[in-house]
Amino acid sequence: MKKGFIIISIVFCAIIANAQQIGMYSHYFYNPLVYNPAFTGSGGAVNAMLISRSQWNDFKGAPKLTVFTLDGSLIPKKVGLGLSLINDRKGISDRTGGYLSYSYRININADMHVSLGLSLGIINQTLDFTKVFVENTSDPILFADLQRKTTFDGNAGLVFVWKDVELGAAVPQIIGNKVNYVDNYNVRAYYTQSRHYMASLKYKYFIAKEKGISIAPQGLVRFVANTPFQYDGNINLDWNSKFWVGATYKSDYAVAANVGFCLHKQLFLGYSYDFIIGNIGKYSGMSQEILIHFKFGERKKTEVVAETKPVEKNEPSKNADYEKLIESMQGQLNESEKKIKELDDKIALQAKVQNTEPAVSGEDSESASDLHTGLNPDLNTLILQQLLKKIELILENPNASHPEVQELRNEAAAFIDTKFTDRTMEKVVKKQVEVLSEPIGEVVSVMVNGVVVLENGTPETDYSTISISVLDKGSNKTIGTYTPNAKTGKYLLILTPGRKYLISSENKGYQPYFRDFSTFNSKASYEMPQEIKLKVETK
Repeated sequence: MKKGFIIISIVFCAIIANAQQIGMYSHYFYNPLVYNPAFTGSGGAVNAMLISRSQWNDFKGAPKLTVFTLDGSLIPKKVGLGLSLINDRKGISDRTGGYLSYSYRININADMHVSLGLSLGIINQTLDFTKVFVENTSDPILFADLQRKTTFDGNAGLVFVWKDVELGAAVPQIIGNKVNYVDNYNVRAYYTQSRHYMASLKYKYFIAKEKGISIAPQGLVRFVANTPFQYDGNINLDWNSKFWVGATYKSDYAVAANVGFCLHKQLFLGYSYDFIIGNIGKYSGMSQEILIHFKFGERKKTEVVAETKPVEKNEPSKNADYEKLIESMQGQLNESEKKIKELDDKIALQAKVQNTEPAVSGEDSESASDLHTGLNPDLNTLILQQLLKKIELILENPNASHPEVQELRNEAAAFIDTKFTDRTMEKVVKKQVEVLSEPIGEVVSVMVNGVVVLENGTPETDYSTISISVLDKGSNKTIGTYTPNAKTGKYLLILTPGRKYLISSENKGYQPYFRDFSTFNSKASYEMPQEIKLKVETK
């Protein structure tokens, strides 16, 4: 009878472990590495995370799960390395292990890539029969000591990313080893590391991109042979990676509430609480999870400042090379605008000399007036052909500098803003500009696409007399003064993420214009609209 009880107890523990050998984390949406090694190094910086989960606290021997992960990029956006340490206790079972993980990224194009991941580790599985409740603890049928077994384990996974869509698949415990236990009477029982099959799908949608507010629904499914199919549905609202709040539904088990925030610069804290559904919720007690996350390497290097010049308290730390590159790009932009204006003057002069203004009508008439008054088709074609040739040379040059590419972006953008008479060539230029618009290297910038609106504006308004100035409020330094496109009123600025600026415009005949605005922090370059409305000066 007692012997049978021992066997049943071991088998029961094996069944429970078989159904939930891989912990049911609530923060998988924040740290997907706990399930899928293909996410190793995907966060860019070096990330250290600690997750502590306690489940059904009112039950004796309730599950307690702790995992620590450390991962980062060995080669940025290419190779990731990581370490995971896990301790999972359920009743008389205690499972402790460590894994080394590796990921390799294959870039398909600018918006699409696939990452493959593999982790290998060692698991120590322990059965402690001192925790078993029996009438006679000295019964020789019980194990005389702890039963410890060590075995190898491995996990595999892949991730497919297209823009803001993320699809993952993983197979934890892919080796499927069997751990055998034997008592004093050669009664055998075993624990099998069952192969799990998991898949996740996530989509991130920006509600207000300029403020960094996004919402991300996510689904996760789990399947283990001979056990019920499990799925989770999660939705999270995030503000600029500084604060998040969300909810999760866990099939036939619980509804969880999640919240997290940035405590100080690189330190983050997350908390999740499970509301158990069904009758067991009356007796199980609390089920909760805490996450602590620290990012290494996120702070910028502080620029060296002369002792005679005190550093302002509110001025953010700068990366000297980054700031120098931004200033160089801005200088190239200003130079490009001058060249475009010179080209406009030459075209206008040629039109006066030749006194030619081709008669056009309908859509072609609108195209001709939008581009340049009196621009003959041959000159238009020649300019576009030269532009395409420049783009081709830049794309073929792997050592092209940031200023060179930025200058060509600005030159091409000036033509994209207009309508070409040659529709086929227009499509070709736009396609090439899309390639040029991709961020280069690790430099992140904000491209402000602005437009000036005049209160007394007409389709024939000349914007060449309007000037715009931009001041960096942190350094109290004027970045530059710009003139919008003479025909469209459009202007283009290249700014630094996470900074505060003052944009101003003081022009004869119009009221002075002053406006504060900020760029939000981002790991990727982005565009930001900015409109300037000038009112007529009242006498």
